[in-house]
Amino acid sequence: MIFRRDMNRLIYSVVILFCLHFAGAVGAGAQNVFEQTVSFDRIVHDFGDIMLSDGPQSCTFTMKNISDAPVVIHRVITSCGCTEPTWTEAPIRPGETGQIHVEFSNDQGPYPFSKSVTVYVSGLSKPVVLKVRGIVHEKQKSLAELFPVSSGPLGFRESSVSMGQVEQGLARSIEVEMANTSGRAVEVSFTDMTPGLTVSMSGTTVPARSKVRINCMVDTRHTDGEKWGKTPFTFSVVADGRKYPAALTVEALIKENFTSLTEAQKRAGALPQFESSSLELGVVEAGSVLEGEFPVKNIGQDAFEIYKADSSEGGVSVDLPSPVPFGEKDAVRVRVNTEGQSGEVLNILTLITNSPTRPIINLFIIYTVK
Repeated sequence: MIFRRDMNRLIYSVVILFCLHFAGAVGAGAQNVFEQTVSFDRIVHDFGDIMLSDGPQSCTFTMKNISDAPVVIHRVITSCGCTEPTWTEAPIRPGETGQIHVEFSNDQGPYPFSKSVTVYVSGLSKPVVLKVRGIVHEKQKSLAELFPVSSGPLGFRESSVSMGQVEQGLARSIEVEMANTSGRAVEVSFTDMTPGLTVSMSGTTVPARSKVRINCMVDTRHTDGEKWGKTPFTFSVVADGRKYPAALTVEALIKENFTSLTEAQKRAGALPQFESSSLELGVVEAGSVLEGEFPVKNIGQDAFEIYKADSSEGGVSVDLPSPVPFGEKDAVRVRVNTEGQSGEVLNILTLITNSPTRPIINLFIIYTVK
């Protein structure tokens, strides 16, 4: 009983972190369209590196009404008292824009921050979540310290970034900082981009010891509808004519797009009912191969289909069922190789499905390797 209770707490904590990771950044451009009603110039504002002594920081998000009727921003709620929003309160006519202005107090000490700004707009079935983020420093750091992942004279903060969720048929983008850590100006271009990824920046030259923002856009219209779930997109940087492969990995979570369905069609769609969301395999010897299954019944009217299954840990193979008709049962079957593992293991199995109400489903495989 104690083990189960502790594991339930662990599952809850991991799911929260997992959702925060993939709900994260989708950035600049007219690609950020919501329910064919409004679009945002960006979804994330990154303040980058700021000093505690810099004081309050502010940014503005612009929302355009792309529908044929006026819309109203009803309210804006932030996840922390350190962010204060103001917004356009008058109705926004078709073709016109409104703004959400956010001020970050920057008075809580040196730390990385990521704050949510939830915007409720008339005509949308769910709110739009914006993000403001950055890193507050107490002491000045060198560019090489701030951008340790190097591609020749250029550097990135980390080797991979998460774009968050992208629906099939749509495009999302994220802005990423890149630094020239050398003492000379560098000519930059991008190549070897995974199909569906476009990387660009303003201009072609990065001055010595300076930062620029590059725009990484994933457009699922150029992936032939074949990519689902956690999908890595990579590119190479060309600096002064020399290519540095796999400079940065941009990861997107691609899911089904249900925006063309009516509410009645969504309710009548496929609806999986799993007997359990967790599979507990007990205490096992290192190197053991474990097998199990997650039985599921389709209680929706359309056939239930799983496009892809991603696992958070290695050593897992998954056998997905064929589309499950209404009223029928089947199972997601898993095979786990525990070689190289030890201690308590919580493996999150993420299913990407055609269910309008459950497009992303997390299942849990739990065991202890002794």
